[in-house]
This record gives sequence, structure tokens and C-alpha cells, in this order.
Amino acid sequence: MNSQYQNRRRVARAFKMRGLAVQASALDAMLNVLKRESPHTAQETLHMILDEIKERMMSSSNTSQLSQLVVTKRLLSDVVADMSRDGGDFTDEAVQLLDAFQMPRLAYDSMRKQFTLMTDSSEERSLFAEAPHKADMYAQRYGLIQQRILRQDLFRPRLVTADGRRSDESNATHVLTPVESLLGQSGLKFLLGMIVQVEEGRYYLEDTTAQVPMDLTGAEILTDGFITENCIVLVEGEMVDGIFQVVRMGHPIIETRQDALDAIGLQNTDIFNSMSSLAEQEKMREQEIRHGQDGEFVILSDLHLDNPVVFEKLEKMFDAYQDLTPLPIFVFMGNFSSKPLTSAREGPKMMVSYFEELANLIGQYPKLAKEGRFIFVPGPNDPGMGSVLPRPPIPAFFTGAIRSKVPHANFVSNPCRMRYFSQEIVFCRQDIVNKLRRNALISPSNGDIDKEDEQRPVQHALKSMLDQGHLSPLPQSFSPICWQYDHALRLYPLPNALIVGDRVKQCYESYAECDAVNPGSFPSDFSFVVYRPVGECNGDEIKSDVEFSQIG
Repeated sequence: MNSQYQNRRRVARAFKMRGLAVQASALDAMLNVLKRESPHTAQETLHMILDEIKERMMSSSNTSQLSQLVVTKRLLSDVVADMSRDGGDFTDEAVQLLDAFQMPRLAYDSMRKQFTLMTDSSEERSLFAEAPHKADMYAQRYGLIQQRILRQDLFRPRLVTADGRRSDESNATHVLTPVESLLGQSGLKFLLGMIVQVEEGRYYLEDTTAQVPMDLTGAEILTDGFITENCIVLVEGEMVDGIFQVVRMGHPIIETRQDALDAIGLQNTDIFNSMSSLAEQEKMREQEIRHGQDGEFVILSDLHLDNPVVFEKLEKMFDAYQDLTPLPIFVFMGNFSSKPLTSAREGPKMMVSYFEELANLIGQYPKLAKEGRFIFVPGPNDPGMGSVLPRPPIPAFFTGAIRSKVPHANFVSNPCRMRYFSQEIVFCRQDIVNKLRRNALISPSNGDIDKEDEQRPVQHALKSMLDQGHLSPLPQSFSPICWQYDHALRLYPLPNALIVGDRVKQCYESYAECDAVNPGSFPSDFSFVVYRPVGECNGDEIKSDVEFSQIG
């Protein structure tokens, strides 16, 4: 009895030495925790718990109010629970998926210059939108790019000082001219507008004020990437006989994710509803630095389940990963059949059997089946809405076997977004490279792409999407979109990583602090990508890691 009293006084004194008051219930809970420790480690455990409690309370409380520095039983339980978890527990909690049809929409009011995050419950959305929604879709695309351009130093007006001079006159700025203001003006002008084809073979530049016919024959392209109809471009040129003669043209100036977040604000960019305050964001960032290196993604595209060789290679891959702790997250992108699903009676039956076979293969690895996370992103030929984006998940009718045998299998929309700690990752499966090549109005800035290596067209395509802030900057006739869900295809603010599954060669491009990756087509040479969002940490700096792999 005397020993218990002495232990209680000793622990209470340890709280007091750190300037903390403790409730009786919390003190009893701490004594119960220390009972489970050996005499050699109890003192060290006590100090570690108290240090963590003090750090949390000092970072979230007003230290002038001593009443807030009272340790409650709930706080103590939370700290002990967090310290008892391993890296795998943190990694599991760090992953959050967001369906394209549930994603909040970032709306921009160009008149008030205000952002608003609109949830699906605050506005009605439909797959069968009306004509005004199409106009609003393009107006929002234009407005988001325009506000980001106007914040660039090149287009930001200089302040006028008291003596009438402009500050920083050494750096000249440019003015964006509205299309409606071109009439009667001469000389070179800078315009921002969308390329539209009003008449067959004749292109116009359109902004929110008007449209003007333009001549691209002498245009010089200043940026990498494909420029197609429906792209929003920065152009320099002049009016000649009612036609805007383009001298130079390029994609809009890119903006890093952090710059966009600073301009928009945390409350309008938290699409996952996971970071309610800067303190929460900082805490998540600390966990990311501490535990993020435990997470990796194994990404395969075109997982043709009707190909027996694909199953042989999957078996080899599962053999290699089954004993890892923690397990990687497997991201499987469609198409899940080498041939489109037919409407004949046997078509759906065959697709069901393919997923049953995959479920049986995963079931041969008990740890993978029980603990492994699998994410399935539908491809353009998989059951669903055809080539329209965004696409809903593969219907449960086809995937029941996997859902029943693999508890952590997630069938998601295309595209799909994921939160990994504080990072945002976008997964999308579409054959975008060849579409952009076929629709390019002018070759990219470095010449004829037909003479380049295989990776250059992929790099051009990835940069086009990031510069445009959109996964499908193409005419609706080539890439139809659900108008009221166009925001699910936006890439603004830029994600930390963009994973686009295409049938072309593997490619990795780091652009404006965004990792853009194409994992390649798995059946062609059985190559895939291993992506680690937190490859290494140097202080507060995080570097990702992309590894191209192949199964022999």
C-alpha cells in the first residue's frame, strides 16, 4: 500500500515538474499504463508520454490560461493510443479515397474574386445537364486560369509611388486585353482565351467578352505540350483586317500547388474534409514525415484478366510482396479485358468469371486477402458509361467475388482522388496521348514530335494536362464529359502526384513540384510502377520516389 502511494506521488510530481495539472482519473490511468511496463522501462515511458502531452497542449492551447493545461483522461488515452501504433497503422489511417461524383466543386466568382467550395449537398448535380451548365463549365475553366495568370508577376500591375513612378520599373509587366477591346486597336496585344472552332476549319479565340477569328499560320509556340481546340492559351499578336494574327502562343503559366493553396485558402481547398485548421494540417504533416516512408503504391494499367499470362505475372508479383510489412497498396487500372465487353449474353458472364479468377488468386495469399488494399480504376472499355468522363466504378454485379473475399478492395470512379497524409494523388485511366497528338493544331515548341523518342509525346501530354489544369483539354466530340461533373477532372490546385494510365510507354515527369507518371501498359512487357509519395525526408522537405519495375 505504501509503495502504491509513493508511485502515485512520484507520477503526480512528474506532471507538476512539467507545469501540468492532472485530473485524478487521468492519474489513475497513467498508473495503469505504467503497471504494464517493466521497472527498467517505466520511468522512460512516463517521460515520453509526458513530453508528448506537453508538446500537444503547448501547440494547441493559450499558455496564459493555466486551466487549459489540465491533463484529462481522454487526452492521456489519445496520446497513449497514438504512441502505441506502428507505422502501418498511421499509413492505413492516412489513406482516404474520394469518388469523382462526391467531390466538392471549387467555384470561382470572377466579379467578387472569391472562391467557394461547393459540396454535392449544397447544389444539385445531374448526369443529364442542360445547355447553361455547359456554358458555365467553360466559364469556370476560364475564370480559374485567368485568376492564376493575373497573379503572376508578368501580368501583375506595379504600384504607383507618391512621385508618380511605378515601383520596380525594371521589370516590365503586360496587360491582358479583352477580345471585345480589340476593335480599333493597333499593335501587339496579349490575350487569354479558349480556342474554338465556330466554322469548319476556322478557329476563333474566345473569352468571356467576345470571340475573334485568328490566323495561326505564323505562330511560334513558346511552351511544351499539345495545343488543341478547347485549350485555353496565352497569345500575342495584332489585328489585321479583322483577323487576329498570332505571333506567339503558349499554354498558361503554371502555378505550384503551394502557391494556389496560399491564394485560395485552406477552407476552400480541403476537398477531403480532413484538415479543419492549420494546426491539423501541421500535425498531419508531422505524421507524414515520421511515418510516410512506410507507404508505397504498386500501380498497374491495362490489367487484362482474360490473358492467362497476366495471371502468371500477378502470381509472381504477389509472391514477392506477400511478406512485406506493411503491405503496399495495389492500384489496378483497366481495361480489365483486352476486348470490349459485348452486349451478348456471354459477355457479362465472362467478365464476372475474370474477377472471380482474380479473387481466387488473391485468396491464395491469406495476408494479402485479409490485410491488402486493392484499388480498381475502370478503363474506357470496362462495364459502365462508355467513353464519358468521369466514369462510375465498375458495377458490383461484376465484382461480387472480390468484394466478398477481399475486404479492403475498393472499386472507385475514373478519375479518383486519394489523400495520403497531407498529399493529394489523382488516378486516371484514359488513352489521352494519341488523342492529343491527333488533335494538335500546331506541333509543340521543340519541333516535329514524329521524330522524337517515344517518351516525348507522353511528356507533352502530361504537361498539357497540368498547364491546362484539366485531365481532358479536348473537344467534346473526342472526349465527352458530364458537364456538371467537369470539376472532377480539374487539376487545380495541382495535385502532388498525377497517375495517368495510358497504353503508351512508361514515363515520369516532375513538373511544377507535381509528379506526373504513366505506368505503361502491363500486358505489353509486364512493366509497372512503384510510387512512394514519401521517398526520403530532409528536415521538412519531402522527396517522392518513382521506380519503374518489370516482371520477367
